[in-house]
Amino acid sequence: MSMNFVIKSFKVPTRKFAAATILTSGTLAWFFLLNFYISDILTSVTPNEPLNYFNIGQILFYGFAIFSALVGSFIGRKISRRKLLFPWILIGVISTVILPFFHGIFFLTIISSLLGMSLGLGLPSSMAFISDCTEIEERARVSGIIILATFILAFVAMAIIRTLGLELVNVIFLFAIVRSTSLIALAFDKFEYQSLKPTQVRLPNIAYKEFLFYLFPWIMFSVAAGLAWSLIPLKPEFDAVRSLGTNLRYVGIAIFGLISGITADRYGRKPPIIAALIMLGLSFALIGFNMNQTNALIYLVVSGIAWGLLFVVFLAIPGDLSKPGSRETFYGIGYIAPLAILFALSSIPGETMFTYISASSLSQVLSFILFMSIIPILMATETLPKERMQERKMKNHLKKLEEIIEENKEAG
Repeated sequence: MSMNFVIKSFKVPTRKFAAATILTSGTLAWFFLLNFYISDILTSVTPNEPLNYFNIGQILFYGFAIFSALVGSFIGRKISRRKLLFPWILIGVISTVILPFFHGIFFLTIISSLLGMSLGLGLPSSMAFISDCTEIEERARVSGIIILATFILAFVAMAIIRTLGLELVNVIFLFAIVRSTSLIALAFDKFEYQSLKPTQVRLPNIAYKEFLFYLFPWIMFSVAAGLAWSLIPLKPEFDAVRSLGTNLRYVGIAIFGLISGITADRYGRKPPIIAALIMLGLSFALIGFNMNQTNALIYLVVSGIAWGLLFVVFLAIPGDLSKPGSRETFYGIGYIAPLAILFALSSIPGETMFTYISASSLSQVLSFILFMSIIPILMATETLPKERMQERKMKNHLKKLEEIIEENKEAG
């Protein structure tokens, strides 16, 4: 699979491709960076409080992310997409910049809510834009490049933080700069809607049924991954593993996100999903059998690969199953909610969870859930049409035939 295959056959206009990549990668990079530092950031808003209120801030952040995503998916077709995207990005920049200047429980609730809104409100519309400007046989590859760009941007920001040894205030300002990169996308495209009749937007009932088949494993994967973070003990001997494993995890997401896009556009959406569910299920079984530094590192690396496979495919599937005019709703429900569930569950302290269930039992339950989640995928219809896959195979065969003919001419 060469990089030539990734971009050469793109039908999406260059300016729209650039706009989609910059718009979404800037937002997602900001989100992953913010999530990495969120406990420190929210704790800094209530530094003088005797109790640790940052968990309240996290709940509000993820809760408003889900709520605003649903609101954004509803109003996405009611107003100009550009009029939604510009204030959404601006809210994200402003709510990040003001973090160091306001303190107290009251401001914690306000800022956490604004941060959640600045994640969820426009993200369904920005993801719908990706599907609106791509053909189905290139959608996963475009999504893979967007995920790769997301983590390259996040890695650059993390490298700056570590190289310069930035304090928290400067880290927050850097995050605001990352968030503001999405504004550049507005210079590449007008983000106009295609005028459609209601009959052109209406979907057959089977589309919603297929969407549920794909949505269930995605949610179960997010729930399992969120709970699994607490399986790694909060002990000093695991600190280095957590740090190295998290870095390798993000590398895995970036690299295998691109590989997933190539695979999903060539062989269909289902193979990467099934592979990801099996991989994560086996990694849960491993750490449940014996929790040590080596197995914890293996889990973090494998989970990164699995996330890379799924992030990209589920960035394409809602667009595959929907039409322009309905895509915001599909992305609001099908992408934002599972991500918010993932990170909300990741914040649950392990000691609280393991009061009711042992780590070994939890890992076995999670493995079973993931393996069972393969069943809906097997029942679902492949969203990449067979004729598109066959067409690509024919093009590849013709290309190879042309190469053989050229070689014979040169040899003759």
